[in-house]
Amino acid sequence: MENLYADLERVVDKLQDVVRTGTPESVSGDQARRFVERFAEAERAAASGVALFTPVVVGTGSYAKEGHASAQDWLGALSGSSAGAAKGRLAAAERAAADPSLTEALHEGGLSAAQLLVVTNAASEAPEGTGDLLELVGHGASHQELSDAAARLKAAARSRESEHLRRARVHAHRHVRVHQVDSGGVRGEFFCDEVAWARVAPSIEARAKELWKAAGGSGGSEALEAYRLDAFLEQLGGPEGSGGRRGPGGRRDDSRRPSKGARGQAIVVIDAAALRRGTSQGDELCEIEGIGPVSVEAATELLSEASLRYVIREGFDIKTVTKATRDVTACIEAALIVRDRTCARPGCGKRLGLETDHRDVDFRDDGPTELDNLVRLCAQCHDLKTHGGWRLEGEPGAWKWIAPAHPKSAHSIARARRLAAAKGRARAARQRNFPRRD
Repeated sequence: MENLYADLERVVDKLQDVVRTGTPESVSGDQARRFVERFAEAERAAASGVALFTPVVVGTGSYAKEGHASAQDWLGALSGSSAGAAKGRLAAAERAAADPSLTEALHEGGLSAAQLLVVTNAASEAPEGTGDLLELVGHGASHQELSDAAARLKAAARSRESEHLRRARVHAHRHVRVHQVDSGGVRGEFFCDEVAWARVAPSIEARAKELWKAAGGSGGSEALEAYRLDAFLEQLGGPEGSGGRRGPGGRRDDSRRPSKGARGQAIVVIDAAALRRGTSQGDELCEIEGIGPVSVEAATELLSEASLRYVIREGFDIKTVTKATRDVTACIEAALIVRDRTCARPGCGKRLGLETDHRDVDFRDDGPTELDNLVRLCAQCHDLKTHGGWRLEGEPGAWKWIAPAHPKSAHSIARARRLAAAKGRARAARQRNFPRRD
């Protein structure tokens, strides 16, 4: 072991030497990307090593020899993190030490601290799913995809009694916290039950998309998440919701008055078997669209809501439904929601603000509005495909993200997006001023 420790010291010294002497300003963007990729590999290997060896430090109490009163204080001081974050890492490491499959994954050096925390938390409630989660990590799943899979496993593993306790605990700790930021503005967070959020989230998302599209969509200067705040404040009935948005100088923008049409729906995607049984099992779906997995009991609480729509997955072949316009029929939309739970780009996993894209043949080239030609992408991945030349090939569940011969930088894609948005606005203006006469 002494030889291994000497090797580790040499590796760390060499890594620190690269950091000390490296000159980022002298490399190209592609070279810098390769440096970051290697640093990220080193970071995962280091996190795996920390997880492997810390249980021994805790078990022997060796941390006290460095003057630390607790193991979390010791690890927090070493890693530069809070004692709370260090406590979570220690708990994950101890759970991993008791699971041979997790120990093996750590020896392979491919688990980050965040991934280990997700997997071990899920294993505490659904130990039979550990292998599936590690397989996702091995296939390069994003943190969001891994977290979603873990949440589904835990939701399926909970009994009704434990689900009641979980929701009661969430309700007891519900809160809104805000504080003023020194550089200006107010920052906040809230915490509530999934069902409570599902009652307001659809209308907020619908209004946000309406504001975002009115401002030029992805070609505008502000992201969709900025308009989510505007919509949220409208929902609360504050200055933004009393008739128009106010700019930095307090001037009202009446073009953004709330629209009566901005009403969203809480969409529950559920397997028919789970609905009949009253609980989900295995990989059965029971999710609130845009929020995530919930228990069947929690989902059925929304039955009395006028804005609810259930999408039940069982024996409905939607592929035969087509339409000759860009608009997506309700049946095809339902099928897309069931099929593409998150952004279809492998490794993305985003579930908010997804857009429908004509995947293979674009609508402008007479591409059909049918399920096989449609896919749901987040705005950023949609831009990569539309303006960056990337392609989705394969089939649902096994998509491949194919790079163009000469990939563009983010700056080039942004310029192309702005140009396309400007052309779209000019085209819309021409249509308003010179409407077609049939």
